[in-house]
Amino acid sequence: MSEESTPLPSLKALAAFEATVRLGSMTAAARELGSTQPAVSQRIRTLEDLLGVPLFDRATRHMRLTRDGEAFHEEIAGPLQRIHGASRRLQSRAIARHREVVVAANFGFAHRWLLPRLPRLESAFPGTHFEIFPVDRDDAREMTSADLSIRFGPFAALRDNEWPLIRESVSPVCSPTCRKRFELKDVLGAEDLYKTPLLHMDERDPRWMNWQEWCERAGIETPVRTTRFNHNNYPLLLSAAAEGKGLALGWAGLIESMIDEGTLVALGPSVERRDRGYILTARHPGSAIIAPIVNWFRRQPPRA
Repeated sequence: MSEESTPLPSLKALAAFEATVRLGSMTAAARELGSTQPAVSQRIRTLEDLLGVPLFDRATRHMRLTRDGEAFHEEIAGPLQRIHGASRRLQSRAIARHREVVVAANFGFAHRWLLPRLPRLESAFPGTHFEIFPVDRDDAREMTSADLSIRFGPFAALRDNEWPLIRESVSPVCSPTCRKRFELKDVLGAEDLYKTPLLHMDERDPRWMNWQEWCERAGIETPVRTTRFNHNNYPLLLSAAAEGKGLALGWAGLIESMIDEGTLVALGPSVERRDRGYILTARHPGSAIIAPIVNWFRRQPPRA
């Protein structure tokens, strides 16, 4: 076999061998490489089969190199370290050049969850420019092309690049003046809903729980249909509630800042759909820029 046709060892096999020698065990090597001990062992076996010689003396309890193993390690350790260093430096330069991250989210989430946290997000990633797109439709171009997107939907069959952020929990909310005017109790009953104007999201959008479904899940008789004004923009719906126009349904994660400010009060009962909520999606989850931002979103507490 000519030198040109001799197959080269895989980089994963070389990295497994080098890490095992440097760290003293396959278990430690697997931990550093984000793999498993059996996978590291198999890679080293494959490397030995390719080279035609054993690299470790397996007759002893400890991982001891053979003479061939020692010679081979001396040859490859330096080049592997240089490859790792070159990759790290290039990655750092790439991060420095590409620091614009586009985030698309449903209107309510963008205005009521993300906006209060934006200073904290920018502080956590100095030098990164975030461009925020509030959108209404999940199939909007801004949503499908964004680096990160947050939509509302079922948690079933989440893909590897999707994570649940907030599980759905819905409570009635209104302004303090509205509560006082209609003498609303802490936990609402049918009589409270009959006498108080109900503010509605557009019921043609099946993603959102409406008053009828909320009443069914809360075990409350659904009020007789009356004149209503449908809102297709959740921030405007919450503004109408804060202005004392009536009761609205408030989603956990979106209403807390207004409750803390005193512009809204939350009443009971609270209704949950544990299999639905806000979902974070990353177009390139393995990116050195995106992965830490994904972790930041997933670590955020419920209140801003």
